Parts: sequence; C-alpha cells; structure tokens
Amino acid sequence: MSQTAGGTPSARVLVLEDDAALSEVICDELRARGHSTVAAASVAEGIEQLSGLEFDVALLDLMLPDGSGIDLLRRIREEDLATEAVVLTGYAAIATAIEAMKIGAYDYLTKPVRMDELEAIVHKAAEKASLRRENLSLRARLQRLHAAEGIVTEDPGMKALLAQIDRVAASDLPVLVMGETGTGKELVARALHQRSGRAAQPFVVVSCAAMPETLLESELFGYEKGAFTGAQLRKPGMLELADRGVLLLDEIGEVPASVQVKLLRAVESREFFRVGGTRPVRLDVRIVSATNRDLKKATQAGSFREDLYFRLNGVTLNLPPLRERKGDVALLAMHFLDRVPGDKRTLTRKAIEKLEAYAWPGNVRELEMVVRRAAVLSSAPTLDADDLPLEVRQTDWKSTPRTGRTLAELEREYIDQVLAENHGHRGRTAKALGIDVKTLYNKLGPERPRAK
Repeated sequence: MSQTAGGTPSARVLVLEDDAALSEVICDELRARGHSTVAAASVAEGIEQLSGLEFDVALLDLMLPDGSGIDLLRRIREEDLATEAVVLTGYAAIATAIEAMKIGAYDYLTKPVRMDELEAIVHKAAEKASLRRENLSLRARLQRLHAAEGIVTEDPGMKALLAQIDRVAASDLPVLVMGETGTGKELVARALHQRSGRAAQPFVVVSCAAMPETLLESELFGYEKGAFTGAQLRKPGMLELADRGVLLLDEIGEVPASVQVKLLRAVESREFFRVGGTRPVRLDVRIVSATNRDLKKATQAGSFREDLYFRLNGVTLNLPPLRERKGDVALLAMHFLDRVPGDKRTLTRKAIEKLEAYAWPGNVRELEMVVRRAAVLSSAPTLDADDLPLEVRQTDWKSTPRTGRTLAELEREYIDQVLAENHGHRGRTAKALGIDVKTLYNKLGPERPRAK
C-alpha cells in the first residue's frame, strides 16, 4: 500500500455494488480519502476486475443481478488472493453476512453505510491484506529455497558458501566447518553429504562434547566382547557405521587429548582398532568436523593437536552468525512457523521488526525455539511482537551500544540472563540456549559460581 496525503496507507478497493448511485458515492468518498477504487455492478464484472488487478479490499454487496457477493468471496479464497472482503448488507440479510464471515470475510456493514465507519474498516482490512501479501511473498521465496537441504537463505555470503559446498562436495577432502553455536553447522555437513558421491551411504553424527572420554572412545571405535566390564558383545563404532559415507565429528574441539591421538592415527592410516581389539578395521569414511572454537588458537595453547588440526582441515567453511545475515531472519522465522504441525499463521510487521532487531546470540537455533514457543503459547490468528519472549521484545540491537564490547562479552551477558531466567538451573539453561550442558560449563568458566 502507498500513503495518502494524510499519511495513512492508501488502498486499492473493488466496490461490487449494483446500485449505481450508492456505488458512485462510496467510490467518490474513498477517493477523497486517498484510496483508489474500481466499480463493478455484477459478479461477472467483479471476477473480471480481480483477474486483471490486485486489490487490497473488496466491498461486496450480497444481492446482485447474477448472484451474490459471496460468489466473489469464494473465488478470492479459492485462488488464495491477498484481498480482504467486507460485506455490505441490509438488516434482513445479516444472517447471510455472518455466513460470509465464516467463509472468510474480514467484516460486514449494514446499509445505509456511514463513511467514517467504512473508512476505518477499509483501513484495517487493507493493513491485513498487506500483511497477508508480505507473508505470501515470504512463503513463495521459501518454496524456491527449499532445495538446499534445509538451508534457508537469500544472503549473498551464505549463497557464496553454498557455491563453495558444491565445489567441495565432489572431492573426498576432509572439511572443517567453523561457526558459532546454533548457526547450522550440521546442516552444512548434511549438504556436503547429499551433494557428494557418498549421498546414498550413511551420514553419522558424533557429538564429541556430550560424552566423557572413555565413552567417546568406545562410541567412535567400537569395542570387542570382553574389552571391559559389561562388554558382553562386540559393538561397532561410529567409524564403522559410517563406512563409505560421511562422519560428522561435532564440536571436535572438545575431544580429549588421548582420543585425539587415536583419531589422528585412524585418519592417517585409514584403519583403526576397536577397544580391546587386536585386528585392524579398514576405514573408508569422509570426515567432516564442526566446531565453535578457534582451533588454531587451541593448537597454540596446546589443547588441540596441531597435526590432527592439519589432517582435519582440508577445506575450511566459515558459517556466519545470524546477526550478520539480518535479511534471512524473516525468511527463517516463516520457515520455522510453517514447520509447526498444522500451523499456517502469519507474522505481523512488528513481530518481524523485533526479530530483525534482536542480536541472536544463539543464532538460528535460538530463532527456531523462539518461533516454536510463540506458536505454542499463542492462540491468535497472527503472531505479534507481544507473543515473543521478553528479551526479544525489549532488545533493539540497532540502538544497543556496542563500542568497547566484544562478542564474548555480549555472549556472556546473554548466558547470564538466560541462567537467571532459569533460576540457575544449568540443564534448563543449556536447553534454552540450544547447547549441551558441557558446552555451557565451558562457557561459564571456572570463575563462575556453580548454579544448582
């Protein structure tokens, strides 16, 4: 919608009315208020106008020479047009007008029509039509993007990354995917797998931060019967399960030193031993590693083996944080809303503005949780800013002073806030942040007071 001289949004209005005098008065009054109007005196004329122009609002008379305005309302709904219908009716036909509301009319007015009331309803209906058009546009853009293994983006940097994935996928080089928590590193790994010659083979994920050292070793390499107490049968490890496919080592920076040594030997020699085993197992797996840590600094600090870093870092893919791809926020929000079973609701402009203004320290994963929570807790036909969590509603990232504050400091502030909201419970805090508890412990650091 454009703006009227008074600053309010103007609307394109179809006036379907067979009373020529009344139609002329309505059209003249609406034009005087800055709107554009087109008149039609029959259902056939109305359908013809709808096929050639895009209207924000349709004012529909119920009694017409060749039918009813409800016929046009049904056409609007069948074709999923972003046009809101307002029914004009006499007192004797109010029941029919209410029936039109059930079909999908925005509102109804009884004749004789008061122009101030009509103007107010046209304005509100046009706003809803504009919002619906924006959401239809978002969904149409999503349809074009869904081929990229769930990676929803129109960001130039992300598109360049997808092109890089296409080039890298054809080889068997190991890949290191770097990015903050929640940016979608596993999606990138899955895209590499699905676009490679190994797409028909397994894709196996090992969360290196979620397991203690002894369990991680047996999960990776498997074990022989009798290797330790409770090992009653031979169990293949993740490396075996990923045979001829792709193995994602998620949060590779958390792998303990002893396991790093065995992993390096397996990658170099293309074979490994199960725990308690004496015969080597051949390895035909493409390794993709993911981390939110700076592994180069970790090698300099001595917490990560430099030789393993070089072995895993055949190609590095850097995944940008969500705050650097603001243009994707609305697309992603609609994507997550559409994934809620049976939910086809829309987002208001205020909700989108708040979502785009927020810093998203938890990145795409945090955005998904915010949208899903709002969808579950709200029963309204549209999700508004008030349906979003307090931290999203009250934070205007564009106006937040950032001078002198590092990314790490901003992240710590957000973790402290979520920790407080969960009354110090680290398990619930980790879940709200979309990270595992061990990663949360590492981020809190030894200087932090241990929560209950």
